[in-house]
Amino acid sequence: MKQYIKVIWNKCRDWFVLFCIFAATFSYAMFQGGFVSWFLFYSFLPFGLYAVAVLLYPLKKWNVTRDVKLQPRFAGDHLSYDIHITRSSAFPVYMAAVKEESNLLDQEERTIYPLFQRNAVIPYERSFVERGEYEFFTISIELSDLLGIVKKKAYYPLQQRFIVYPQTHEIDIPFLLAGIEEGKNEVSTGNQSTTLVTGIREYQPGDRLGSIDWKATARKATLISKEFGHYHERSMIIIADVISSLYFEERMSFLASMLIHEETKRKKVDFLLAGDALFSSKTSEQSESDNLLYHLACAQPVNNRAFETEFKGIAIQKQHSFMVIVSQVTGTLIGQVQSKLSLHAKASIIVVKDEGAGLSDEETVIVNGIQSSALTVEVVNIPLPLSSKGSEGRNK
Repeated sequence: MKQYIKVIWNKCRDWFVLFCIFAATFSYAMFQGGFVSWFLFYSFLPFGLYAVAVLLYPLKKWNVTRDVKLQPRFAGDHLSYDIHITRSSAFPVYMAAVKEESNLLDQEERTIYPLFQRNAVIPYERSFVERGEYEFFTISIELSDLLGIVKKKAYYPLQQRFIVYPQTHEIDIPFLLAGIEEGKNEVSTGNQSTTLVTGIREYQPGDRLGSIDWKATARKATLISKEFGHYHERSMIIIADVISSLYFEERMSFLASMLIHEETKRKKVDFLLAGDALFSSKTSEQSESDNLLYHLACAQPVNNRAFETEFKGIAIQKQHSFMVIVSQVTGTLIGQVQSKLSLHAKASIIVVKDEGAGLSDEETVIVNGIQSSALTVEVVNIPLPLSSKGSEGRNK
């Protein structure tokens, strides 16, 4: 009941206020008489009538559009767009407050004074856009009278969504992949079959006798054949830290640069992101590659968990070489990587840091203590704009 009364009050409040002001000034003029009282009433009359006209004005008939002139694709790009407002009548609008509601502009409000103009253009610009998923929801326009007594508001749903991916850089990806590619092992040797059973189906004339699944045949009382598919060997697995806040933006930028590199696509690398949830993707599939880029664009550090904890639970198949992408080397991590190494496989730890940063003294001691030749450590420096560094500093 209270909610119902509140809705009615919000709709009738301006009319009630206007009625009270008109009644008060008119009553004062009638009962008091004289020049001053009637002068006060007639002085308020044009303002009051304009306020009534504002309340009756069909604001929802305005045509509002958004014209994006420059849409960012990667972090650091420029965003530029215009809001176009068109109206059919030349009703004098003293003031209009235009608000763009989105998760990018923090509901920034612009005030315009169109008066008799039928067209208005409001420019919006942002020189640096950070990575992430952004969405424009609605545009609201609020009119007000000359004295600010009444207000009229209308909403124009103009939903628009775009994704800003991490900034990419020129990185020697072939050199980094070569360190673990040398350790790959063929899955099949000699006369071993290079095919895997991918499913079963009913027997068809021409099927080999060796392809019959006798167990499934006994269960279903009809001949069942096995379906075979070729095993595409995946010699490289990349496991990335998407948990630690240290140099988080640099790691996202490095991963995006590696993902879109032609050498990574040609090698058919498997990506495994350890973040708020394990996310796996294959670069050989374009749709999966796009999903991985989207994940990198929206990923955020997880402060209450450690990458070593997640990495410990990741199972790596034997004879598979792998790469671990982190921003800090610890003794625990080195021990876990070495424990997952199998015969003839290799591992590489890529330490991603800011431009000019190197291994700390403690990290240098840990790296120098590595005795296995199958494990290498490389440092990659990623330069980022000041805006990205500032936002990352707040996450550290």
